[in-house]
Amino acid sequence: MTATPTTTTHGARSRLPIRLVILFAGIATILMVWFYRDTLHAWVLVRGTLANDAPTLELFEDYLRRSPEPEMAILDAWNTGKIVHRQFAIRQLSAGDVNGKSLSLELEGMLLSGALDPDMNVRESALQGLRRHRHSALPALVAAQLRDPDPELRMLGLDHLKHAPLELGVTQIAPLLDDPDLRVTARAIKLLEQWSGQDFDIKLADAVEVTDPDTGLKGLRPEGVAKVRAASTRAQDWLSRRRSDFTPVRLEPPPLALASMQPVPASDFVLPTLDGRKVRLSDFRGQAVLINFWTTWCTACLAEIPALIELQKRHGEKLAILGVSLDYAPDSHGHIGGRGAGLSDRADDGHEDHAGHDHEDHDAPSLKEIRAKVSRTAKKLGINFTVLMDESNEVGGRFNGGELPTTVLVDPQGNVRRRFVGARALPVFEAMLAEIAQPQLSSAVSHP
Repeated sequence: MTATPTTTTHGARSRLPIRLVILFAGIATILMVWFYRDTLHAWVLVRGTLANDAPTLELFEDYLRRSPEPEMAILDAWNTGKIVHRQFAIRQLSAGDVNGKSLSLELEGMLLSGALDPDMNVRESALQGLRRHRHSALPALVAAQLRDPDPELRMLGLDHLKHAPLELGVTQIAPLLDDPDLRVTARAIKLLEQWSGQDFDIKLADAVEVTDPDTGLKGLRPEGVAKVRAASTRAQDWLSRRRSDFTPVRLEPPPLALASMQPVPASDFVLPTLDGRKVRLSDFRGQAVLINFWTTWCTACLAEIPALIELQKRHGEKLAILGVSLDYAPDSHGHIGGRGAGLSDRADDGHEDHAGHDHEDHDAPSLKEIRAKVSRTAKKLGINFTVLMDESNEVGGRFNGGELPTTVLVDPQGNVRRRFVGARALPVFEAMLAEIAQPQLSSAVSHP
């Protein structure tokens, strides 16, 4: 009779302590996770928020609440170089002191450089913060806006200049009394009236733009143009007779603002064209790239497209324009394809535009229908640049392209040099392209 092996029983006994160790280790891990759950959750939230390319405002506010050092949390978000993070960070900083403390040198540098940022939204928040903190560099940074090629930034500068004294303000607005954008001229004249007590016979209503129902383009009424030009002549005549009363002052941004500036890399992405071909942003390294977020139902977007078409004609292979359609991204009401806001209910080619009206069953238009609509619109408008479909709003969310049209200008080195909302005229685009051909720091503060 063969003896029964004893190794099985012995092995079972020898493995029992190992099982207990594993059990106790598991229990200990669970207890540690339980006791430190808030710390772990905060760590995961911080890392996740910073890694997220397009966090929501609610997520960012939760991230700040759970951060043990709010000042470092704001700086960390700013230093990610991501568009959405930078907007949230500068907005939070501009809203008030961190924990009631005065600004540290790092936060002060962030606020100062924010006033020269590529992103117009960041500039707006930074200037508000500088005004709130009554910072001595505010006049110089406002003056930098007045020299900017973007008329919207010149308008922003004028909004902040209204509190300046006469002697300083007059010398800053003098070049704007004959600005190419008559809205800027009108605003400058009104400031001169405020400071001087003179009446140049102009109202801001004279420089209000109206939309042409045929072209969709915005412009001043003919009578408004005449009034602004006449008032400009009177204002310049008045100033020319008193030029000796005002010593020209050239205000320059403080060294800390320039030292704190940092490149904003344009994160790479891949999107399909209308025919399904994949296009990557990095494919255009060495060229200037203009990314324009638009939809077929956005009136301002469509009005701007002729300028982009002409821009592409003039600059050829030196410039790559990418028209990123957000038609398939839900709007603020959850609608897809701009339902009820299309070019027309029936396209010129005879195909029904399902995205332009409600279906009987109220189903959202399909991706195929949206692509067809975008394709027809591109053909109708004669678009000569690359049209991409951002079907999941991944890239639109990353560049915060929900406001339309949103434009991002990327220089040949791959850095964001401009980001702004709203249509711009062809001469403005030309000036911006000339700007990004210059070194980044000098172009931020010195314009013709």
